[in-house]
Amino acid sequence: MESVTVLRHPLVDEQLQLLRNKESDIAVFRAAMTRLGYLLAVEATKDAPVTESRVTTPMEVETPVTVLQDDKILLVPILRAGLGLVDSFLTLLPKAKVAHIGMSRDHETLKAKLYVNSLPKNLADFEQIFVLDPMLATGNSCVKTLEVLAESGADPAKVKVICAFAVNEGLGQIGSKFPRVKVIAAVVDPILNNIGYISPGCGDAGDRLYLL
Repeated sequence: MESVTVLRHPLVDEQLQLLRNKESDIAVFRAAMTRLGYLLAVEATKDAPVTESRVTTPMEVETPVTVLQDDKILLVPILRAGLGLVDSFLTLLPKAKVAHIGMSRDHETLKAKLYVNSLPKNLADFEQIFVLDPMLATGNSCVKTLEVLAESGADPAKVKVICAFAVNEGLGQIGSKFPRVKVIAAVVDPILNNIGYISPGCGDAGDRLYLL
């Protein structure tokens, strides 16, 4: 899919092996997710909004520079697991704004239900919107989030979904319903199991980040 970018790098692979390992404790898992978040953020911001300026160096030479407009970027983590990527992005984008979307999943139907929405009213003012969702499985929660963004005035062409693990089912849902939304993933795993979990995956990212 042209709208999907999969990271290919040994540093990415190193973090993925730590996230996949069931022996990784909560500290190891959190640290690996944070480091992976930095790598995802670098890819996501390749076309970030910038302005041109000039500075004077210690050599008393004035030179042109490019200044990142990170205040024009909105981060939208999907609760809970999306919080695991926020600190990584804010380290590199300290002026970015953060709005939270909460989705609960019915474990029988796998449908997503919205329970938190803190999106600002001025979505049109942002040049880029990053939806942070470490596990793009069925895609139901992510698509519901994209629907909420669209209904709130966000331009899908300005939206990127950032995830650690993805499968074709979730990617296909986004591609069919929001073809202008780009997806950046660390890896695309082969299957979605019968209870809607990515396999081999890393288990429940939210639980491993916050509960276990």
